[in-house]
Formats: sequence, structure tokens, C-alpha cells
Amino acid sequence: MPLLDRALLDRLTVPGPRLPWLAAWLMEDVWSSDRYADLGPFEYLQQGEKEVNAFEELLAAAAWRIYDELLASPSSERDVSTFLGGQQPRSAVVFDGLSLREMPVVLRLAEQARLEIQTVGFSLAAVPGDTMEYVEQRLGAGRVAPSQLPSRRELSERGIKAYYYSHQNQQHRLEENGETLLLWSAFPDNTYADSGARFPQHFEQIHSLLETAWLNTIQQVPKGRQILITSDHGYVFFGSGLSFARDNEELKPLRAYLAGERFRRLGDGTPPPEHPDLAVLGDRGVAVIRGRVQTHPPGPAAAKLYKHGGLSLMEMLTPWIVLEGRV
Repeated sequence: MPLLDRALLDRLTVPGPRLPWLAAWLMEDVWSSDRYADLGPFEYLQQGEKEVNAFEELLAAAAWRIYDELLASPSSERDVSTFLGGQQPRSAVVFDGLSLREMPVVLRLAEQARLEIQTVGFSLAAVPGDTMEYVEQRLGAGRVAPSQLPSRRELSERGIKAYYYSHQNQQHRLEENGETLLLWSAFPDNTYADSGARFPQHFEQIHSLLETAWLNTIQQVPKGRQILITSDHGYVFFGSGLSFARDNEELKPLRAYLAGERFRRLGDGTPPPEHPDLAVLGDRGVAVIRGRVQTHPPGPAAAKLYKHGGLSLMEMLTPWIVLEGRV
């Protein structure tokens, strides 16, 4: 992580937006292509997560208002609906649960396919970092599951043809008829409930499967289009020692209230506890965990290493990669 010196303190405490600097640190240093090549997937994951966890502990203790910046809507230049509304037919591919960690693999696949990389950046997940929230807030298609997108009139009336991929092996025939395309892949989020997701090696498996998902989505887009690759949310990886240091007594109120999740909707008659790690967002009707706090719930949820729905850098900052299609 960056050294805790005066320059870092100035960056964290001066007025103005700090997310661009934080995102640049994540993409160019922590989750860079060079580091991925040098370390390999397993060490890349472990080392990167240690750095992010340590840095977020600092944020939570000394600069917690930075988390408020994660609540903003993305700029129009990083909004998927704005992208799909461009004058020329475009294609957007949403990989459910893809994070900044996977960007080196995506960029390598783009280079292998000889696609011109126009933009490498970040956007923001909806709050909470939940798929249906994203569909409603970012796509304007109502609070529906992605599998329903192909039949949504809100999209077809805007000239957008949607396709849903329930797994990385599914294929659709994409017609070259000038329609704007939205391709939603349930991968990799659909793998996080697999039994293998209880182990860090699952991270490397995701990357091998991403090549299959790429072939069935990106590689099938009609030639000559701009292609956006993004996601609805990232995730927190809770390997050993990769969460905030909290004792059992501190966690009891969160464990009881959230029941293993990283957010809970308000209005069900149960008031949220007053807790420094819980952000209560009344205007959005939700309470979310702030930072990399692991509540260690009883039961099967305790074995899950990949979680989302809270307010942390790796859940809320999402990939935004724009490619120029083949001619």
C-alpha cells in the first residue's frame, strides 16, 4: 500500500474528489497487468487484497468520508445508458460481478483479439451493490432480474436489443442489423456460490472461464462497433486476514442485524443498530456495511469468500473498458 507519509495524508484529507486517485492506484499499481504477469493469479490476489484491506482500514479510521464518494452516480461518460444511447450502434457487455482485479485478463483477451483499446477506467456500482439495483438505476429497466431484460419494453423502445447469458457457455446469434446491443452475462457472479468458491484458487478458475465467456459474447459482436465491457458490481474477497480487525463483541450487532449479508433494506420494522461500520442511508432505504468488515455469520454463509452489497472500494468501483470493434 502507499506509504503513510505527509503526501498520502494530504491526498486523503484535502477537499475535492479523491476517487480518481484511488482508482488509479488500484488499476495501475495493485491490479496492474505487469503485477498479474509477474506474480501469477494466486499471489496477485493475495498480495493485492492485503494492500487494499490495509488501506481501507486507514480510510475507515482517518478518512471515512471518502466512502461517501462511492454513493455518487457515475458521470455521463461512464454511464451505461448514456453509452447505449450513442448515435452509432454500439454494444455493451455486462459481466455480472466482474471486478477491477480481472481487468488484466480482459485487456489481454482484447489484445489477442486485435481489438483497439480506447478507454481503460472505472465506473460505479449502484447502492447497494446489488444486481437488481443496477438494472433499475443504471439501465432504467425496472427492478427486475437480468434474465428478464430481453423482454423489457423500456429497452426495446430505446432501440436496444438485450440478450441474457445464464452461464459462460451459452451462445446467441447476434444479427448484423444495426441494433444497439446489450449483452448481460451471469458470469462470473454465478460461480461464487459454487463449492470451489470456498477456496482462493477459485480466482484462477474464474480467469480461465472468462476466456469462454469472452468467446461467446465479445467475439460474437458484429464488426465495426464500439464495445463497452463493464459490470454491475465488484466483490470483497474474504480470505484469511483480509478483513478489518474486529472482535466478536464489536461484530455482534452487525451479525444479528445483517444475517450474513452486507446490506439490509430499511422499513421492515427492525431499526438498524448504531455502529461505526454501518452506513444507514435513509434516502435510499438501505443500511450497508462500510469497508471490509466480515461479520462471520453462522451457517453456510460463513464459508463464502466472495461477497458483495456493501460500501467498499472493491465492491463499488467497477471496470469500464471501451474497445473499437473489428472492421
